[in-house]
Amino acid sequence: MKTLLERLKNFFTKKAPGADAKLPFKVVFSRFRQVLESNNRALEIMADMGDKLGGNYIFDINYIRKSYAELADSVFQSIYNLNSLSQNKYLYLHRIFERINDRVNRILEGKSPLEQRELVLFYRDISWEMSDQVGGKNAGLAELANYLKLNVPQGFAITASAFREFVEYNRIGEKISALKQKYRKAAKRSHKEDIMSAITFAEGGEHDTAREILNEEDYLDESFFAEVQELFRKGKLPPHLVSSIEDALDILRGGDRESCRIAVRSSAEKEDLEFSFAGQFETVLNVPASIKKVEEAYKEVLASLYSARAVSYRDLIMPRDKPMMAMSVGCIRMVDAVASGVIYTSDPNNLNNDAVIISANWGLGKTVVDGLVDADHFIVRKEEPYEILEKKTGKKELKAVALREGGIQEVGIPDSEQRKPCLSDEQIRELARQAVLIEHYMKKPQDIEWSIDKRGEIFILQSRPLRISSPAAATRNIISSLQKYPVLMENRGKIARRGIGAGRVFILQRLEDLKNFPPGSVLVARHDSSHFIKIMPKASAIITDTGTPTSHMSNIAREFQVPTIVNTGVGTSVLKHGEEVTVDAEDNRIYAGIVKELLTYRITDEIPLMELEEFRLLQKMLRYITPLNLIDPLLENFTPENCRTFHDILRFIHEKAIAELVDIDRYKEVLRNNIAVKLDVPIPTGIFMIDIGGGLNLKEKGNRASLDEITSIPFRAIVGGMMHPGVWHSEAVSMKINDFMSSMLKMPDVSAMSYLGENVAVISREYVNLSLRFGYHFNMIDCYCSDNIRDNHVYFRFVGGATDITKRSRRAELIGSILKEFNMRTNLKGDLIIARTDNITRPEMEELLDYLGRLIAYTRQLDALLDDDSVVGRYVRNFLEGNYRIG
Repeated sequence: MKTLLERLKNFFTKKAPGADAKLPFKVVFSRFRQVLESNNRALEIMADMGDKLGGNYIFDINYIRKSYAELADSVFQSIYNLNSLSQNKYLYLHRIFERINDRVNRILEGKSPLEQRELVLFYRDISWEMSDQVGGKNAGLAELANYLKLNVPQGFAITASAFREFVEYNRIGEKISALKQKYRKAAKRSHKEDIMSAITFAEGGEHDTAREILNEEDYLDESFFAEVQELFRKGKLPPHLVSSIEDALDILRGGDRESCRIAVRSSAEKEDLEFSFAGQFETVLNVPASIKKVEEAYKEVLASLYSARAVSYRDLIMPRDKPMMAMSVGCIRMVDAVASGVIYTSDPNNLNNDAVIISANWGLGKTVVDGLVDADHFIVRKEEPYEILEKKTGKKELKAVALREGGIQEVGIPDSEQRKPCLSDEQIRELARQAVLIEHYMKKPQDIEWSIDKRGEIFILQSRPLRISSPAAATRNIISSLQKYPVLMENRGKIARRGIGAGRVFILQRLEDLKNFPPGSVLVARHDSSHFIKIMPKASAIITDTGTPTSHMSNIAREFQVPTIVNTGVGTSVLKHGEEVTVDAEDNRIYAGIVKELLTYRITDEIPLMELEEFRLLQKMLRYITPLNLIDPLLENFTPENCRTFHDILRFIHEKAIAELVDIDRYKEVLRNNIAVKLDVPIPTGIFMIDIGGGLNLKEKGNRASLDEITSIPFRAIVGGMMHPGVWHSEAVSMKINDFMSSMLKMPDVSAMSYLGENVAVISREYVNLSLRFGYHFNMIDCYCSDNIRDNHVYFRFVGGATDITKRSRRAELIGSILKEFNMRTNLKGDLIIARTDNITRPEMEELLDYLGRLIAYTRQLDALLDDDSVVGRYVRNFLEGNYRIG
């Protein structure tokens, strides 16, 4: 039986007569619209599914199944439409779709999404979708290293697949069942009276009590768990698992074969994710990096899965009918620690105390974690420059140290060191900075373990949610408390991601300024952009003047749990750079100042949705749906092979659909097969217009049209800009003979790009593709401008000129600098400049196109005047200030 992919391939690859010919442009444009419609439908469903994780909705499995079926159908339709538009260039997308769809359906069926059975994974290779394989602790550390670029010890995970193979190889499941049977029989003999009592209760209607007493797990005592743990300790590792661990150890040891020591740590299926399991599982420290020692430590960690306390904890938080929890194990290099400790990114006893709490001791962190010592205590303000508010130096009489032969030991601290702070002020501030960064990324208070080595380097060893419970009084008078804070904005725009965030306003002028975004700030921008993903791990909230809750950026904000309000219209004018604000994306208000009562309310009144099976299921599914990995279409990784989620597929489809419109060869057919109307304006543009629907409204038949007769929204804006007073210079600019000869020698490279020899505008009411040739340089603008923000885009391309490559490159640099001021994404190579933007409103699009028209006219002959680099900046400034004189 043929697979879906094979059937699609057969369907798409059947060739009809003339199948290799270019499609008529009207057909291309119609199919382009179909791509936009299916893409928009998919993005709307994604937005709705992501919104459900905000905590304001209750949903069930029926909602999840129905929404996913509709989403998968829309994504499939988008792929179909793109291949219809491109004449089957992207059939491979169906294979990507099948792979993602299969993983999501496996999640819906209660299975692991990944079929591969890697036994060992290095942290550098662990990504977000692998948490089922590597456990919460390993996944969290890998995320801090790979996404936040924080210092995490080198290490690898022995996966859940390895655990399952170990259990199967040693038949541990069967042996546990046999042990249960043995203990059940013994329990029945010794608890006959309890059983009879239970029956009596049951007959009297006390069924729940009967079930409690009769539950077999209640009769599994310490002896049972000790026997199960011995099954793990005495088990043997499968030979191929031994080989995989040995290979990983060789890499981890590097040249340090003799002295390398590692920590072997638990990373159970849900550890440090939904539930902390703090202190429930084993960690074996300072293990010599030999296969024998690591194997022993590995089995000891696996055995801790069945300690009596761990099972009791698991039974409290998870249904008893769930299968055995899988245990991944982390193996990380030991830090040669001078000092270690714990950070709380919020005060669990006083959430109004906006500070980071650091506890520290000499040596390894065990004495701090286990509460064995009077540790140093530091309180640091939670914002730059991280002022140290309080220092308390404890009498540190004990520290944990690593032994040469392996293992650790608690030893006394010399009197001279006991009262000496184990951290410098600089180290305290840097620890606070990293802690705040982690909290902003995780979107909730964190409990962090850390160490500092002999070189002064900080290593993050673990980060998990800080469990906070607050008295009811903390949120009792929230409404009256809010009245004392001025409201800067209210009910402006639409909420894209619910939540509450606070920080200093960062007004974004240009995309390149994102590199200066301070952690914990509130991003305020005119437009939304998928490039905001660069700062989302650090952002407290996002506000935009334009945008939609279904844009790429909004979907990413929901993924990163960043409170976001879009399309406010006035955010960049009302809010001031550097002022402190609190964004309430629950009730759509922005307050002046930091509203601590609201932040406390956010932390303490969160509905514990993570405990709901449906919530966890949807969250797991969305890992394969909403993350966006394909950000910039100008990068080499913007390929079908790098699509890892449905969001990636939709982003790729959108860009490639635009590229099909931009294909200049199509317009030769348009020019041959359509009647062209010449643009009749006071400047000699030489532009011929071809109307494919609603682009012109001619008052009388003829072959000319004035500006008033143009009804194409984007083309009218461009022509209006070209006619702006002072931008079109008709007088000739003198050109040196070497410039002219250089351009003549360069021309074969330019003509190879298949540009038309005519100035042609293919237009409709909401669309233009404008191809211009002025002398030896070429311009192209492709634009869709409508009232639907998601559909809008501008593609701009400029190349060539009648001078040498140095001057032509200067002009391209000049154009690129101006386009950046209009928030266009640019790519510059020699004298070629490509720029694009999308997802902006129609009025903003018309304003941008007007300026692009001015830019085309202004720079027509400018390369001849660019004799040195210094004049480039002058002409850029002149243009932005409205001074269009040249020379």
